Amino acid sequence: MFQLDRAETLRRIIRASLDVGPALSAENSRTVAALASQVRMVGRNLSQLLHAIHSGDAVPMQAALPIWEALDERVKAVDAELTAMTIAHGLKLRKAAHLLDGEDA
Repeated sequence: MFQLDRAETLRRIIRASLDVGPALSAENSRTVAALASQVRMVGRNLSQLLHAIHSGDAVPMQAALPIWEALDERVKAVDAELTAMTIAHGLKLRKAAHLLDGEDA
């Protein structure tokens, strides 16, 4: 993909990772902690819903639809945020390693 041999590609990525620093900055760490809190809330909501279903207290599916939609949106938001962080760090590494499209040493 980068028109380099495997060893040179790895060498560049390793050197770049030392220059770029850790994948999670202090800000990203706070974001991940907030996202983890959201995931725990989703888990609690699902647990409560399953408990209601097992006890026979659950509302009909049509009435629960807004809850499912809200849970789905929250999960999508968490996924989008983590994806954005991953892509941003990968681009920093590739730029520092001179591995962007058409870029050579």
